Amino acid sequence: MKHRLPILFVAVCLFLSGCASSYKSINPQKVPFGFTENTDDVQFSYAYDVLSLKRNKKYVKKERKHGMRVVAVRITNNTNKALRLNENLKLIVGNNQTVPVSPSIVAQNIKQGTWIYLLYLPLNFTVGATTNTNNYGKVETTGGTTLPTGPVISLANILVASSANKNFREDLQQFNLLDKTIEPGQTVYGLITLHSLTSDPIKFKVE
Repeated sequence: MKHRLPILFVAVCLFLSGCASSYKSINPQKVPFGFTENTDDVQFSYAYDVLSLKRNKKYVKKERKHGMRVVAVRITNNTNKALRLNENLKLIVGNNQTVPVSPSIVAQNIKQGTWIYLLYLPLNFTVGATTNTNNYGKVETTGGTTLPTGPVISLANILVASSANKNFREDLQQFNLLDKTIEPGQTVYGLITLHSLTSDPIKFKVE
């Protein structure tokens, strides 16, 4: 019974974590925007649930767990001056002015676990073994070859999860609008992350 408890614990942890999954890149230019508004100063579109749209299920779970929403946006500057988000271009979510979450903080929170897959290490298989029951009723296994499947599965999952996290972080950095200058007449596409679990209306206001 003592030996079964650690094995049961490992099995439960692996069942809950599942296998690592790759990350499907989000290109805001190819996102079907569900809302568009055109004002004298800016034209903007946005779409919630872009992680779900690309079937990044593990990232969707982390997104909900940490109360964040990754949103794809498209902004066209209709003014004759350069615009910068959080400076002269304000983000309004619902009725409140909001500052998007920094991409580095998003990447730190919305990511796949990696070291959990070390639990696969002891899960090796033995082939060609002979099993016998001795005079005391104890089952004994002799011979056979142990295949190091545990370390292989563990390493493969760690590599997949690490690569996926890296690709997601690169998407956040590539499409970061916090440091982006939008020139007059220019249209930009990007990703912003909100501290919210709801899909409140989004607006951009020039000051």
